[in-house]
Amino acid sequence: MQRDLAANFRDMRMIDQYRTISTQYSAARKDDHTNFLETPTVQSVLGDLSGASAIDYACGTGHYSRLLKRLGAKNVLGVDLSPAMIEAARHEESQNALGIVYEVGDAATMAVFGSFDVATAAFLFNYAEDEQTLAQMFRSVAANVIPDGRLVAVVPNPDFVNGREDTLPYGFFLEEIGEGPMRLRVRMTFVGEEKFWIEFTQWSRRAYEDALAQAGFVDAEWTRFAVSKEGIERYGQKFWDAILANPKSVVLSARKKPA
Repeated sequence: MQRDLAANFRDMRMIDQYRTISTQYSAARKDDHTNFLETPTVQSVLGDLSGASAIDYACGTGHYSRLLKRLGAKNVLGVDLSPAMIEAARHEESQNALGIVYEVGDAATMAVFGSFDVATAAFLFNYAEDEQTLAQMFRSVAANVIPDGRLVAVVPNPDFVNGREDTLPYGFFLEEIGEGPMRLRVRMTFVGEEKFWIEFTQWSRRAYEDALAQAGFVDAEWTRFAVSKEGIERYGQKFWDAILANPKSVVLSARKKPA
């Protein structure tokens, strides 16, 4: 019962965090860092998905759900804990229909939505505040991935150095607000036209790899972001030097053990 109450409190806090900032967060996910570093790198790791079935955890307003479709996925399900985010994603789908289904769901439960060839999870695992929840999230994802299927996640870089102002040209600033044995608590402030912030956990590599192994994933790979040709053409290489030297996020991918 105590564990259930703690989980419910966590869920309420996460929903609260996004209820009031869904519009701002959606705009922030269209920034230069997302467009010219993160998304091209995720796309490269995913590759051709022709005919595949895919589930997009922490789908937010559907950024990666739509990418999965554009890469050829036959069926795409977007799942997010925040009703406000799902409402925004469904609105986008109603305006530009791609055949994507969106559902409110919690990745920290063992909900089974189906059997998918690939799962994406951009900034999901950083909302686990303890190792037990982190492991549960990975097990939940694994329950929805077929044997030999793939997980492609975007996670805060375990080696990121917080508190540096050279992130400001990219529209954000990160600072440590707490720490634990294998994690840091971080506040990320977005400094665009509308200033707002979110809080999350910066997990260690060991914490991620332990949780992957416990959930039955193998062949973990860490991929650093690379700037797209368009990003270099627009801003020049020097603009990106600071974030490439101290990347705030990386791609973590793995494969579910064959049956």
